[in-house]
Amino acid sequence: MSLLEIEGLDLAIHGTPILKDVSMQLEAGRILGIIGESGSGKSMTALTVMQLLPEGAEARGAVNLSGHDMLALPERKLCALRGSEVGMVFQEPMTALNPIQPIGRQVAETILVHEDVSRAEAMARARAALDRCELPEAQFPMSRYPHELSGGQRQRVVIAMAIALRPKLLIADEPTTALDVTTQAEVLRLLKRLVQEDGMGLMLITHDLAVVSDMADEIVIMREGEIVEAGPCPGIFSTMSHPYSLGLLEASDHQPERAAAAGEAPLLQVRDVVRDYPLPRRALWGERAHFRAVDGVSFEIRRGESLGLVGESGCGKSTLTRAILGLEAVQGGEILLGGAPVFSGKRPNRAVRRKMQVVFQDPYGSFNPRWKVGPLVAEPFHLLDTPPYGAERDAAISEALESVGLAAGDAEKYIHEFSGGQRQRIAIARALIIKPELIILDEAVSALDVSIRAQILDLLADLGARFGLTYLFISHDLSVVRNVTDRCLVMKSGRIVEAGGTAQVFDAPRHDYTKELIAAVPQLP
Repeated sequence: MSLLEIEGLDLAIHGTPILKDVSMQLEAGRILGIIGESGSGKSMTALTVMQLLPEGAEARGAVNLSGHDMLALPERKLCALRGSEVGMVFQEPMTALNPIQPIGRQVAETILVHEDVSRAEAMARARAALDRCELPEAQFPMSRYPHELSGGQRQRVVIAMAIALRPKLLIADEPTTALDVTTQAEVLRLLKRLVQEDGMGLMLITHDLAVVSDMADEIVIMREGEIVEAGPCPGIFSTMSHPYSLGLLEASDHQPERAAAAGEAPLLQVRDVVRDYPLPRRALWGERAHFRAVDGVSFEIRRGESLGLVGESGCGKSTLTRAILGLEAVQGGEILLGGAPVFSGKRPNRAVRRKMQVVFQDPYGSFNPRWKVGPLVAEPFHLLDTPPYGAERDAAISEALESVGLAAGDAEKYIHEFSGGQRQRIAIARALIIKPELIILDEAVSALDVSIRAQILDLLADLGARFGLTYLFISHDLSVVRNVTDRCLVMKSGRIVEAGGTAQVFDAPRHDYTKELIAAVPQLP
C-alpha cells in the first residue's frame, strides 16, 4: 500500500465543484510535485488530505494516509494525526508563525500538543529540529523572534515545526515563492535531504514547473480541479500532450517582444549613493554604530531602457528603491531624474517625484480594500499641482484602465472582485495615470502564475513601446530579468558587484556571486 492514496476525489463547497475525480499516489521516501495555477485545485487537494476544509465543503471519494481513511475520521482523531503523521509548510512563513512567541517555544509546542513530555524535553527536541533545518544554536538561539529572521530563515523554522515529530507525510504548499533564488535552492535542498533522511513522502505544491523539475519523482498537473497530465519526472517533459501543460511549459520561459533599447541620453542617474541605518547602542554612553545598507552605488538608466537589478534578500535593493523614489533620504551621493535632484536637501522634490511611479510585489496588499478601483487608480493625482476633477478625472481613470486591458466600468468594483493578474494590471494603471517617465517594478510578477506572468510581461513591453516608458525591473527571478531587460546590475551587501548587457552578464558572468546566483536558478530539463 502507498503512503498516500487518493482515489476518485470530488470536492464541492456550498455546491460549487472544486475538485473532480482526482486520483494520485505517493510512496514513502518519494516526492510528488503538484503543478497548477491559482484556482487549479492543488492547495484544496492538500487541505482535503489534512481535512482542513472550509465550512460548507463536502468531499467524496477516498483519501487514505498510511492506513487511515481521512474522510471518515472524527475531528479528535484528525487532530492527533496532524503534526504526528502529516505536517504542512505554508507559503508565507510570517503568517504561519506567532510574532510574539520565540521560535523555540513555537517548535516545542508541536511536540507538547501531541506527546506527554516535559517542557524541558520538548525544548531539547525543538533545538534538535532547528539544528536539522540548518539553524544552529550559535547563530539562531531559540529565544529569537520571527521578525529577527530573514524570509528563508523563517521558512526553516516552519519546516522545523512540521518535521519535529518526524511525520510520514510532509505537504509543502508554495514554500519558496517569495524567496530569492539562492535561498529557494537552499530550502528545496533541505526538503530533499529531510525526505532522504526520514523516508517520508513529500507533496510539493507549486505553480512553477522549473522548481520541481529537479526535485520530484512524479509530477501531477492540475487545471480547474482536474488532473490533465501526470507522469514520472523528468520523462513527463518530453511526453506532455495536453494543451494546458504545453502552455505552462512555454510560459515558464516566456520572452516578450520588446523594442530595441533607446539612445544614450540618461533619465535616471544614481551617483555614489550611501544609506546608513543606526544600530541599537551597546552601552548607555557608547557611540551608536551604523549599518550601511547601500554603499557607494552608481549607475544610469537611459530613456526607454529596461534595467534589471538582481540580488538576494537583504542586499539593499529595496533600500535603494526607496531612495530613488524619494521616500528615504541618503547620507551621501545624489540621485537625479531628468537632470533634477530627487531630494532638495533632506526633503523629496515633489516636481521630480511625479515623474516616477512604482508597482509593488503584492497587488492586493498595496491597495485599500475598502476603496473602489476608481479612487485607488487616482491616488497618484495628489502629486499634481492641479489634479483633475469631475468628468476629467473619470476620463483619466477610464483611459488608464483601458490601457492595461481592463474596462472603464471596472472603476466601480472593489479590489477583491479581481484575480491576481487583474489586480496587478490595476496597479500598473495606477502607476500610469500621471504619465510618469520611469516605472520601478519591485518584484512585480514574482507572486503570479507563470501564464499570468507572461501576460503582464507582454503588457509591460507593449506599454513601454506605446508610451516611451523607462523601467527599473527589480527581481529575484533571474529568468524573468534575462527575458525583459537590456542591461543588468547585480547587487550584494549594498554594492553593485557586476554590471553590463543582460546577455553578457548571464552568459559570461565575471563575479563569483553572479555565477552563484545563475547556478541557483532552477532549469527545465
